[in-house]
Amino acid sequence: MPFTQFFGQEAPQDTPKIIRTGVRAIIREGEKILMMKSKRGDVKFPGGGVESGEEEIPALLREIKEETGFIDVSVKSYLGSIIQSKQDRKDPSSWYVQTSPYYEVELRSNKQVEPELTEKEIREGYHLVWMTIQEAIKLNETVEVDPNVNGYIERENWVLNYLIEKREL
Repeated sequence: MPFTQFFGQEAPQDTPKIIRTGVRAIIREGEKILMMKSKRGDVKFPGGGVESGEEEIPALLREIKEETGFIDVSVKSYLGSIIQSKQDRKDPSSWYVQTSPYYEVELRSNKQVEPELTEKEIREGYHLVWMTIQEAIKLNETVEVDPNVNGYIERENWVLNYLIEKREL
């Protein structure tokens, strides 16, 4: 049964909402998972925003290609979603609500193209790292959380712990 986990605060009634969906890929190889590591030392699952008019699975495949370069992949299953809700930092009169669906993805081969990281991802030093779930949690627990920079840590660690508990990977 897929999970649903909520972080943050419910938006006040009649508050304008900025709605975003960001798909996430859980890619494993043996006992290791593929994570994006920043120069701060924190890690997150590969993935990113679903563009206007785009469906989740095509967005997931696009994001996997852009962030990892892997092009021979198969989406195996939907594991669940995290919903994060908070006052928008750019427009305090609005509420920012992000849903992050997580999918288990299998590498069919190691066939890769050059990743196409965004300027922000390059500036923040993101690179691919294979690690155990426990190593990923430990890294994220050693980094200071700044909601405006790496507010995803709470979300990612919840999913990492879920994977341990449910033995999904």
